[in-house]
Amino acid sequence: MPWKPKNRKSPMTDWMPEWLRLTLKVGFRLFLFGIVVFLLVGSYYYYKASQFDLDKVAEEQLKNTLLDHTGKPLLRADDKQSLLITKEDLPQHLVHALIAREDKNFETHCGVDFIGLVRATKRNVKDMSFTQGASTLTMQLARNTYDDLKEKSLNRKFIEIALSLRIENRYSKPEIMAYYLNRIYFGSGCYGIEQASQKYFKKPTRELDLSESATLVGIIRGPHIFSPLNDLKAAEEQRNQVLDRLVTIGKLTSLKAQSIKSTPLKLPLLVITVKKPQNVANGYAMNALERHLNELLAKKDIRAAGLTITSSLDLDLLHLCENDMKSIVSSTKLSNLQAASVVIDHTSGAIRCSIGGIDIKNSELDYALDSQVDLGDAFSPFIYATALERGKLPIRGNPVQTSKQLDSADMIRIAKRFGFEDNFNQNEIFYGSGTTNPLRLATAFCVFANNGKRPHTYFVESIVKHDGTTLFSNSARNTQAIQEGSAIEINKLLKNVKGTLQYTTYAFGGRALWSMASHKDKTAVLWLGFDKAKPVPNKSGLLKKMEKLTYKWVN
Repeated sequence: MPWKPKNRKSPMTDWMPEWLRLTLKVGFRLFLFGIVVFLLVGSYYYYKASQFDLDKVAEEQLKNTLLDHTGKPLLRADDKQSLLITKEDLPQHLVHALIAREDKNFETHCGVDFIGLVRATKRNVKDMSFTQGASTLTMQLARNTYDDLKEKSLNRKFIEIALSLRIENRYSKPEIMAYYLNRIYFGSGCYGIEQASQKYFKKPTRELDLSESATLVGIIRGPHIFSPLNDLKAAEEQRNQVLDRLVTIGKLTSLKAQSIKSTPLKLPLLVITVKKPQNVANGYAMNALERHLNELLAKKDIRAAGLTITSSLDLDLLHLCENDMKSIVSSTKLSNLQAASVVIDHTSGAIRCSIGGIDIKNSELDYALDSQVDLGDAFSPFIYATALERGKLPIRGNPVQTSKQLDSADMIRIAKRFGFEDNFNQNEIFYGSGTTNPLRLATAFCVFANNGKRPHTYFVESIVKHDGTTLFSNSARNTQAIQEGSAIEINKLLKNVKGTLQYTTYAFGGRALWSMASHKDKTAVLWLGFDKAKPVPNKSGLLKKMEKLTYKWVN
């Protein structure tokens, strides 16, 4: 009979009950199994992370392309300027502010804050959603560099972690911070801190003071809602929170923080200057486009760079209107005389031209969009339209007599249908005492040529990512303001020159000169006047010139 060794118990485990020995044995095997799984999973995600080109981290982001509605580029003076910063451009207080607000362990972790990650995982399991991410600056850099890391999932998070470890192994901490600041979105169309610094404070990043640095860092968590151009007070509150964090980590004294917080946040005047070649759009038009584009980016929460933005503007028409406006103003030899024009495609609402003044360097006010100038007799066609809507007889050339058949409160309601959002004096509305701006008057005048429909105006036709994905596309929207029959009858009261409907007039002794014209798919409005209302000399001669210009613009 062959010899078999006895099943001897180890002296170390003789004292253990059988259930404890079994538990330890199973636990040890599970531990070994866990290590094997961890190594396999780690190897898999290391392999996945190795497929990403780390050189892309240091590359400049794709720039946005602005086009007119025909595809012609709307160039800007800074289009060819590099907006990249290096680690040497970072003020120390900016570095401290960013670490204090976004990643307090940045200087010591390996790219991943594992303690924070565990804490966030527990919270996410509790909430059954990805409410917290525990992302370090390095992880945010990875996510902002590669489009493949945009979705929220565990798979994406593991790739992001592995990629962050690779980035930390490749680049130094100061380089990572600089690359991060070059890539993130700072609101109002600013991609990267240099563009944000130039736009908000009119200075390079290296010249930012502590208050300005804290403001920019404060924008990061909500670039749309905390942009100082969108909400100055919200931006100031975020700046103050960053200053408080600096005090907490010992990088700023309470006294100094309080001194900065007591100083209101102020921005230099936002004036976009442009070059003069023919392939550059008017500065007022570019300001208007950028303003409405920023509102759209915020509303749609679009943060991607490398966008192709097709505007509603027509570059050739902009140059034509700009040159004509400067010519008519210079011919008067009147100092401080201003002009503004708007041309709309009344079938779609696309704004083809918007020029808010003669020289943007001399006046930052956009008269086309933001002024409040006298209407006077320019309001008369809308009085006649109201009479037709109410079954009354409009008396051509006599709006006051026509108004005796109407109710002033009803007139105000119909004026709002035309798009007049201005405040009218109910007792004096029929005397043209209201004020408006050229865009609103142009929109209202569109109704007569557009079968009684008021178009919803816009500056942006589409926004497309660099990979061809359409993020936004505008479409024609119209609201029926008056009956089609009323619009047809009003057209019979307007001057008609070869199919072009015209109404040229003035307000209160010539304090504002107006010319309106519609033909086929275009409606144009031209205004002349002074910043501080006073009569314009030689109004009769100027009105004839203005009438010719608006006729030319719509034909």
